[in-house]
Amino acid sequence: MKHPGMLKGATIMEVVVAMVIIVVVFGMAMMIFANVTNQGLSDKKIRAQATLQGILLQAEQSRQLPEEAFNQDGFRIIPTTTEVENEPGLTELHLTAFDDNQQEIATVAEIMINKNETKP
Repeated sequence: MKHPGMLKGATIMEVVVAMVIIVVVFGMAMMIFANVTNQGLSDKKIRAQATLQGILLQAEQSRQLPEEAFNQDGFRIIPTTTEVENEPGLTELHLTAFDDNQQEIATVAEIMINKNETKP
């Protein structure tokens, strides 16, 4: 027997089950998105670290320390040098790589022999 004016609809239990399914699917999608984002950041850190290591190698071979900030391989590299205490022939070189958003990606540091302090 049909009542006029009554509409057919879902029960509260069906609505709750549908909401739970939607929340689970949304949660899984957010985890996948976070993993993809972190993977991209990891790749960028590895590239930045490799770039900084290459710059350190060049500085060691040429015995010339970079003094001003420069761009290389899509990163902004900022060098900082400080003299090592109680060791007049040594300088500590810090290289920091920043991305396009000026976010620090990687940092390396190494103690190097000064060019003009070397003995023949």
